[in-house]
Amino acid sequence: MGVGQIQEKQKERKEEKVTGYLLDTHVWLWIIRGASEEVSKNFFSDVQEWRRTRSIYLSPISCWELGLLVAANQLELDRPIEELWVRDTNPDICRIAELTGPILIESTRLPGDLHRDPSDRILAATARATGLTLVTRDWRLLDYAKQGHLKARKP
Repeated sequence: MGVGQIQEKQKERKEEKVTGYLLDTHVWLWIIRGASEEVSKNFFSDVQEWRRTRSIYLSPISCWELGLLVAANQLELDRPIEELWVRDTNPDICRIAELTGPILIESTRLPGDLHRDPSDRILAATARATGLTLVTRDWRLLDYAKQGHLKARKP
């Protein structure tokens, strides 16, 4: 198969545009901990609605990021990360955002000015590719959204 044929196949497999909310890693952690002091007054009600309508998404990169923090003794969880991932990606309440080769490549070519943090770049590329709204309190990602490069909201 030639390069042209490979490129055509990749174009055919464009990520599906969906409606929903992709949680930044810190937001997922706040939900795990029930950290109401970190989020807006109505945020946990929003999360319940998103779970009911199956419009909440987690990226595998968030599982990796939490795993790194636990391994470096910078974060303690009340149960193993594997259990949290299985619990919180129950298909009845949450979906897993695909982490594909094209999304990873796009994370290296994002338009505009976004810092070099790989996890944030992958989350931004995932949100852009799928049409999801990124839920974050990271001012750099919120500023990137204000530049018109992705949809984002605060928790």
